[in-house]
Order: sequence, then structure tokens, then C-alpha cells
Amino acid sequence: MKVILTTSRVENLIFIKKEFEKANVIILEEPRNDLFHEVVEGKIDVDFYVRKIGTQFPVYTARKIEMLRNMRGKEILQIEPYLEEVEKIRNFSTGDEGVREMERKVNKAHAEYTESFMIDFDEIVEKYLNFARADAERILMRDRMRAEAIKPADDLVVEAGIRHIKLAELLDAEAVFIPGYIAGELGMEYRETPVDALMRALICEEDCDYSLLAARSLIFITLVEKREMVPDFEGDYPHFVHEQKLARFVSKLDYERCKKFFKRFWSHK
Repeated sequence: MKVILTTSRVENLIFIKKEFEKANVIILEEPRNDLFHEVVEGKIDVDFYVRKIGTQFPVYTARKIEMLRNMRGKEILQIEPYLEEVEKIRNFSTGDEGVREMERKVNKAHAEYTESFMIDFDEIVEKYLNFARADAERILMRDRMRAEAIKPADDLVVEAGIRHIKLAELLDAEAVFIPGYIAGELGMEYRETPVDALMRALICEEDCDYSLLAARSLIFITLVEKREMVPDFEGDYPHFVHEQKLARFVSKLDYERCKKFFKRFWSHK
């Protein structure tokens, strides 16, 4: 059994496809919905499906559906119980109380972080750290719920975001890190973004300079490309290259340089 740690980037799909093709059972990181198997089986249009589910990554989602349509003879499941409970809470005002409380905690911390943006940088860092801590708790809760819902099997692959580093451990599965594959293809060393480094440190309770990682994360979030980018040719990895360059730049900044850069950028907004 493998856990495929990846991101919602079109350029990742070629590597995800290789891992999916080796398995008989594919478990996707998304809540169940009634239209999924209809779109995979070609009974409804991909664009209609993408619009209906309201994904943040429409290009990636459409390309992934096209890929899954060619996965003949495989069992494809959507298993993400935490997100299913979130949908119940939003749509029907019912659902798991633990999930409800976690969502309140994370949303409150996120609101306080975003509302602090024009205040003192030190306070913004503190608010961002509070949000990151809450999000790390949520990630762990999601992983525990997902691990309980997945029945282990040798011929099974599980899709997961790259911050769900505990899921493989909970499932006693092999972790496959897709960005590492891309780094290998390009012959370069993978550099963890400050956002991912902070989340890993919080999840694994590592001893580090959390404030510095949070400050660097704020710069990274400010500068990173938000739109979906699509490869222009085989071997093109636009998101990966962009984020790796940015991660290397930000890793050179100390706390005071982060503060100066942040103020200079946001003072013009």
C-alpha cells in the first residue's frame, strides 16, 4: 500500500498516473459525491462536473478526471470522512461535533489572521502562527479519520496532500513524494517551502524557530503565483520551478528582512 503525497498541479499528473496504474484500488482525497462515477464513466460532461462541484483547481480537476477515465478495470473510491462531515455541517447543519468544533477553531484563527494584515508585523506573525497551529491540528484529525475509514490492502494507493505526512504512518504504508520525483527529473535538490516546513514542524512537534518560519511563510504566500499554470511541453514544471526559486529566495531572509519586505509590499496595497 502506498500514500501518494502530491499537490493539485497539472504537472504532477504524469507521476500520479504512474503510481495509480500500479494499483487495483485508487482512493482519492475528496468527499464522496453523487456525480463522480457518472463523470468518470463518461455519462456526464467533465466541464459540467467541474462547475457543479466548485473546485478551486478546475483545470487540474478536469485533467485528473480525463486521466481516471482511462483507468480501466480499477476500483476508484472517494474517501475523505472529515470533508464529508464539513459538507453535512454546511449543507444540512448536521454532522460530527468534533469536526464542527475544529472548523470553528480554524476559521476563527484564520479570520483573526486576515484581519490583522494592516497591523504590526509581529502581531501578524503571531496570528498566522495561531492559524497554522489550528490547521495542523485539523490535518492530524483528518488523517486519523481517513486512516480509520480506509481498509488496508497491498494493491491500494491513497492520494493525499503533501502536508498529510502522518497518514502513511497511520496506515503503515509507503509514502511516495511527488515533488521529489520532479526534483529528480530536473536534477535538483528539493527545497521545502516555508509554509510546508512550518506545518511539518507543528505536526511533528519539532524544535525550531517557529516565528522565523511564519515570517518567511508570509513572504512566500505574498509572492507565490495563485493562478493555475499548465505545462507548455513535456518536462515543463511551471509551478514546481516557480515555487522552488521562491523557496530558495525566502530561505535567505532573516526575521527583520521579512518584516521590511512585508511592510514595503503591503504599504502599496
